[in-house]
Amino acid sequence: MNDRAPSPSRMSLLLLKAQEQAARGALELLRSKREALARELFAIAEQAVATRGAFSETIQRAAWALAVSLGQEGRADVESAAFAARREIPVSVSERSFWGIRVPEIRWQGIVRSADARGYSYAGVASSTQAAAREFEKALEAVLEVVAVETRFKKIGAEIGKSTRRINVLNEVILPGLRARMRAILLALEERERENVFRMKRFKGRNR
Repeated sequence: MNDRAPSPSRMSLLLLKAQEQAARGALELLRSKREALARELFAIAEQAVATRGAFSETIQRAAWALAVSLGQEGRADVESAAFAARREIPVSVSERSFWGIRVPEIRWQGIVRSADARGYSYAGVASSTQAAAREFEKALEAVLEVVAVETRFKKIGAEIGKSTRRINVLNEVILPGLRARMRAILLALEERERENVFRMKRFKGRNR
């Protein structure tokens, strides 16, 4: 936006009015966007609390199951089963658009496996170790759920901050500046009009 003082003309006044109208439109749009983002943020916050709680419970169960397995089978057997069950976890990250914002979506599948799909001999691994493996797969799924939800939460929160800063700039800087310049032009035009009227009266007085 041009900060130079506009020449006091009606055309300048029309241009400033158009800019002021556009700024007010942008302000309303930003307010609507911020309200929508805030509703989304509150909904995600509830999910974040629930997923954090679920994760805490799941990791406690997994830690307990591992302790039982270590106590009953010993570290060597547990590590052997863990080595046989290792694998890569396919995780994909996509994006969805929400009010023009690209919000990341993290997806995965097949974290929790059946006992015969873990790569070790089902008959050769103690039930306590299999239970620990199952609980840790559930814990990993819970971790991914926490990451997915909190990533969305941070993204939406950051966008609310950006919208708020833009609203403040429009409200406190741009719109007051435009209105001040419009008032200055109106005053100048009124002063010019008074001078014209005065000159016309003086001209008529001389010709009588």
